[in-house]
Amino acid sequence: MYKTLFLSILSTIFIGCSSTTALKHFKKEEIEAKAMQYTKKADVIINKEQKVLFWATYLNKIDIKEFESDYETFLTSLYFVGSKSQDINDNNYSFTLDTKKPISLEEISKDNKLYKEILSKNTWGKYYLLKFKKDEKNSNLLLILSNTKSNSAKLSFEK
Repeated sequence: MYKTLFLSILSTIFIGCSSTTALKHFKKEEIEAKAMQYTKKADVIINKEQKVLFWATYLNKIDIKEFESDYETFLTSLYFVGSKSQDINDNNYSFTLDTKKPISLEEISKDNKLYKEILSKNTWGKYYLLKFKKDEKNSNLLLILSNTKSNSAKLSFEK
């Protein structure tokens, strides 16, 4: 009885004094580590096959001064499987955020110094910086990648 009680108290002390984040164990840049927490992935599936790989990082949640903005800002990465072109327009896809079109959609170079640390190392696809008008009333954001044939991938983010 006393052994069990002693082991329970001892294990509680060790667990209570341990770190609550796994990020401190990795040697990553601060920006990359913070961005990883706000990055999500979805796929467009057609006939049980992946057709588009879609990653998005919600930059507003990253507590880095360079990413402070008056817009809802996302860094996205797209890879169109089996397509000759990796351009979003050539593949007839577009982005919306809760039914709103982006204010700006800018292609980002893989060598861009500001975003280099948070790009998902997708060497085959393309990166885009998306900006949407802020809606202070909405606390949940739904970023949608869709095409004209109603195929889509959806990512949900909290403000």
